[in-house]
Amino acid sequence: MNFSPDELQQELARTEATFALAIRHAGGGHDPALERQLDGHGRSLRAMLDADAAVVVDDAIDAAKRVLDAADPAAPLLMLEMARTNLAAVARRSSRLRDAA
Repeated sequence: MNFSPDELQQELARTEATFALAIRHAGGGHDPALERQLDGHGRSLRAMLDADAAVVVDDAIDAAKRVLDAADPAAPLLMLEMARTNLAAVARRSSRLRDAA
């Protein structure tokens, strides 16, 4: 499927909003609705990005879920921040490649 850079950026913004929600609930325990939302973002982003980016998407989604379940969320929050940075870089690179095409 073809996605425009704008569509990718919109999905990334929605994902970031869900990450922010996970951060607000850090250490709060299992939240099935939030985890389903994260899984949905993961599916969308994997479809929009190339196969190499799937690992980065999965890392970010898994990090957000670990933040929810952690008794002491300090380390998982740091991991999530690094995963978000990597995901944003991959999305920017993908957008630039699509713009150039």
